[in-house]
Amino acid sequence: MTLGWIGEALASAPVEHALLAGSEIAFLSGLVGAFVILRGQSFAGHVLTDVGTTGGAGAYLVGMNGWFGFLSFGIVASVGMELAGGRTRGERDLATGVVLSLALGFGALFLYLDAQLAHANASMAVLFGSLFTLDPALVPWISLAAAACVAAMLLIWRPLALASVNPDLARVRGVPVRAMSIAFMVVLAVAVETDALVAGSLLATALVVGPAATAARFTASPLRAGLAGGLLGALIVAASVLLSYSSYNWLPQHTSWPVSFFVAALTFLAYAASAAAHRVPFQRRAEVELR
Repeated sequence: MTLGWIGEALASAPVEHALLAGSEIAFLSGLVGAFVILRGQSFAGHVLTDVGTTGGAGAYLVGMNGWFGFLSFGIVASVGMELAGGRTRGERDLATGVVLSLALGFGALFLYLDAQLAHANASMAVLFGSLFTLDPALVPWISLAAAACVAAMLLIWRPLALASVNPDLARVRGVPVRAMSIAFMVVLAVAVETDALVAGSLLATALVVGPAATAARFTASPLRAGLAGGLLGALIVAASVLLSYSSYNWLPQHTSWPVSFFVAALTFLAYAASAAAHRVPFQRRAEVELR
């Protein structure tokens, strides 16, 4: 019976598209997430989700696909935050906070206008995700974006890791620290804003931070933590899609539970299960390995 149900789910075109696009972007998010943890930039990831809310809501308001709004606003904001921020984490956080306040104001306005102009479904899609209603024409674009970002991360991971844990040493060794930071922020924006299709802007960073944080408990290598986090994230999304599909028959009302709920729940469970491993903090272990 169980195997038959899974076969039925896999035969559904929306489920197939959700599994393909969701797993690809989850893998990228896990890979990027290891460096988010290493650089201490989880706050920047949260800001990008808020900026994405503004872009997604604005795109729906003018009749465009929400993903392009998420992506364009996120990339512009990521570059802007990096260029406006200083070398220290405090200076970066200050610049990030300024961008956040502006984004939240416009996001509230666009969501309000969406609701007033009979685009209520748009608000739900922006905030909570809409993986099952994903436009099939977007899937190849998402695959291309994810593949390009994964390739970029695999090319720059070592100088990026060194620049993250010891920027002064990286400069001495000729690493273009600012260029690395900008490139990473663009990749982070692509990951976070596309995650919004899976889990909505409210939970988009769950796939960036959670799987990578779980994997980082077991390895000192940022690359290994990222790859393991990516695989874990892809498994979480695949399981979440199937559980959401199955949940339609769980209650008499026949209403599917959102994919975003299962993503958040499974991510938390995975991290909680790994908490028994008492290790030296990831940043310290990574710095030792990169010397």
